[in-house]
Amino acid sequence: MSDMDTDTSVTFEKILVATDFSPVADVATGYAVALARRFSSEVELVNAIDLSIVASSFDVLSGPALDAIRRSSAEGLNLVAEAVLEVKVTGKTLEGFAPAALLLEETSASKASLIVIGTSSKRRVAKIVLGSTAEEIIRSALCPVMTVGPHVSKPPDIPLPIRNIVYAADSSPEAKEASRYAFAIARESGGRLYLCHVLTGKEVSNEESLKATWVKSLQKLIPETSLDGCKREYIVDHGKASEVILSLANRVNADLIVLGARRASFWLTYVETGLTPALLAEARCPVLSVSSITPA
Repeated sequence: MSDMDTDTSVTFEKILVATDFSPVADVATGYAVALARRFSSEVELVNAIDLSIVASSFDVLSGPALDAIRRSSAEGLNLVAEAVLEVKVTGKTLEGFAPAALLLEETSASKASLIVIGTSSKRRVAKIVLGSTAEEIIRSALCPVMTVGPHVSKPPDIPLPIRNIVYAADSSPEAKEASRYAFAIARESGGRLYLCHVLTGKEVSNEESLKATWVKSLQKLIPETSLDGCKREYIVDHGKASEVILSLANRVNADLIVLGARRASFWLTYVETGLTPALLAEARCPVLSVSSITPA
C-alpha cells in the first residue's frame, strides 16, 4: 500500500479518561467529553486507588480506611458523570499497587480506542519529569494517548473545536501511524494541518536541500482521499525538536499536537529518535501520542 492509498479513517468509540479529581484531571476530563461530543463517543471515567499509598498512609490496609476511600471515589465519579450532558459517561473505581497497569488493563478490557490523561511535571536539573503513571501509559498503551498538561485550559462545553493541528513527522513507523490520526481529525473537523519536520544538528550542513526533500516527503503523506478536505501547510525547520514544535504550536494557536511515540527512545531529544517530556509538559494544547502498533 502506498502512502497515497493509506486509509485515514479513525474512530473513537470509547474514550477512557483517568482521573484523580485534581484540577489537571478535571481539564483532561473536559477534553475527553468535548472529544466525545465531536466523535459521538462513550466516555469511561476511571479512578485508580493506589493501595501502596493507602498502606503507607494508614500503616495497614484497614477496612474502614479503605472503605472510606472507595466511597469517596464512587461519589466523585458520580458527580462528574451527572454533570455531563449529551454524552454517555460511566464511572469505575480500580484498586491495586500499580495504577498504570490497572488503567492499561481496563483499557484493554473495555476496548477503549483512546486514553486521555492529565500530566503534571517536575524539573530535575535540566530534565523535565512527567508523573510515573503518565510515563508508563504513554510507553505501553496499545491505543493513542491524549495527554493534557498543566498549561492547558479547560475546553468549552461543546464538541471540541479543532481549528489548527500540528503534526510532527519523521521517517519512523510511529510517525506514519500518527499521520493517519492527524489527517482524519483535520478532515473531520475542517481544521488546518501543519505538517512539521525538525532537522537535527547533523543535517544542518545540507539544510536547504534537506528542507526541499522533506517538503516533498510530507506532501506524499497526504492521501488522495484527504487532498480536497484537508487544508495544510508544510514546515521544515532545525533545532531542538520539542522547542521547534512548541514554538510552531504557540504561533498558530494549535488546538492539538499529534506525534508518533517510540517506546525505546521516547525520552531522547530529536524527532528522529523521539521527543522529550518537555513537549508534553509544556504544551498549551493536548498532545496525541500514537504508537506504530495501534490497532487499525
